[in-house]
Amino acid sequence: MTAEILQIIRRAGRPLSKKDISLASGLSISGVVEHVDRLIDTGLLVNTSIGQSSGGRKPRLYAFNKDAGCLVSIDMETDHAKIAITDFDCNILIDGSCSFDILCGPESVLLSIKDQVVELLNKIKVDKNAVKGIGIGIPDVVDFAEGLLVSPLLMPGWDRYPIRDFWSGHLDCPCYVDNDVNIIALGEYAKGLNFQVANMIVVKVGTGIGAGIICNGKLYRGSDGSAGDLGHFDMGIDVTCWCGNRGCLEAAAGGKAIVAKAKEATLSGRSVYLKDVLAKKDQITLQDIAYGIQRLDGLSIELIRESSVLTGRAVASIVNFINPELVLVAGAYPEFDDTMLASVRQGVYQRSLPLATRNLLIKKSVLGHQAGLIGAAYMTVERLILGSINDEEDAVIAAN
Repeated sequence: MTAEILQIIRRAGRPLSKKDISLASGLSISGVVEHVDRLIDTGLLVNTSIGQSSGGRKPRLYAFNKDAGCLVSIDMETDHAKIAITDFDCNILIDGSCSFDILCGPESVLLSIKDQVVELLNKIKVDKNAVKGIGIGIPDVVDFAEGLLVSPLLMPGWDRYPIRDFWSGHLDCPCYVDNDVNIIALGEYAKGLNFQVANMIVVKVGTGIGAGIICNGKLYRGSDGSAGDLGHFDMGIDVTCWCGNRGCLEAAAGGKAIVAKAKEATLSGRSVYLKDVLAKKDQITLQDIAYGIQRLDGLSIELIRESSVLTGRAVASIVNFINPELVLVAGAYPEFDDTMLASVRQGVYQRSLPLATRNLLIKKSVLGHQAGLIGAAYMTVERLILGSINDEEDAVIAAN
């Protein structure tokens, strides 16, 4: 119950009195006192001020302690990572990024990220001992309980690599690993929407395609952590996917497919802009296509539209099955957002049943490019809270 009390205070967004907590939780005042005292002892709760009297003694007010420590938040793609240092309320204190080649392997990539983390900590003059947890979102299949990638399709060499052990060699704190779209969904639900939408889907199109599912106010990971793997829905298209199957959405509409189509069309003379890019770099990337949309390059816009309509058709299947209140669309690059949103809407409304879409809203990400960073921080705080409270309760039980 202690965790539930803390959640009530966190979600309120303002300091609460013991009477407020009692009314929200259904516990007696004496029951609330026990849990509040325990939370103050763990450092997760602070007495902030004195409230207004309702006829008797003025009540003490309690709030979640956002200064209980710092968190490292990491949102990875296959060619770069966004990195932030946050407080315990998931406010970003400083952020940055680093680029890498995922084919160099986990040790090289994680060392690059670690160097950026150290640089950010130094910039804000925070000692690494103040870091209480690390949250990482990864664009591939993650066993959440173990914190390991399992047979990843986009990240060769990362299969069961001990990411937690890597970080324990550099920072003395727990590390939590989840799929990137799951942390985006957590960030949007908790901070972007302030817990106001209990059933929602977040769709992300980057190198891969995935969906994060919030069901009845909780992130749904499935029994092994692979829920929401939208990219491997069978779309009935005659194309071979890198997973070995045919017809997968990702093989037709994911980042690799978009880039391959862009190169083929560019060599056929369909884009002067991308032809110049290819001549200079001998390759085309998703970032180049994002810049192309900024420049109103017709081919870049067409590729993202086609991909997004197809993605919308796949999302329609989830909409029909789950009947969410909201679908949020998040691209790997901000330049994709408007084009993707309109096209995903088209695909969803073409393929969904009228009752499933009667009250459905389909919108852009609320938090934008910071959603994953905020979500990774939120996930980390959740796990740290559970760990701190469980340790405290075990100690109480052992003492008795």
